[in-house]
Amino acid sequence: VMHRTLKQIANEGLDNWPQLRLQQLPLAWAAQLKELGILATPEELESLSTALVTMLADTKGQWILHAHTNGQCEQALGYHHRESNYSGTSVIDRTFVDEGIRWIIDYKFSKPTATETEQQFITRQKMTYQAQLKHYANLYLALESNPVRCALYFPQIPLFIELEAE
Repeated sequence: VMHRTLKQIANEGLDNWPQLRLQQLPLAWAAQLKELGILATPEELESLSTALVTMLADTKGQWILHAHTNGQCEQALGYHHRESNYSGTSVIDRTFVDEGIRWIIDYKFSKPTATETEQQFITRQKMTYQAQLKHYANLYLALESNPVRCALYFPQIPLFIELEAE
């Protein structure tokens, strides 16, 4: 539901999301999750709401959701590896071109554990998602000539981590 909400905000524009509309989201989220067979607790809905408010208050979060050239949310890209004869589809959370650079942003709804530092968390996230974002970058490099940069964004914290793309 968070990805769906971020897509809607990016598509409609930040100005179309006043405080009153944001406050109504937990009811919509609860209904959407219930349709999926998930009964969200008030604490879980509050966590989603807090993450969204945190992202909307963050300069990087606003930049990510801002209208950009060739901006897309939840963009599906099909691919085929000739060597293995494998075909698949990758879904990119958020991508756009800013100042001639193709950005690929992957949202992650996680935060450091109680026993790890922020730097340990960053290292763990980079190790976990580096290959995935490099794959996304390669998909775009095959489609266009723009340089590509990739990042993870954690709305709960907020935290923006750029990863090696090329």
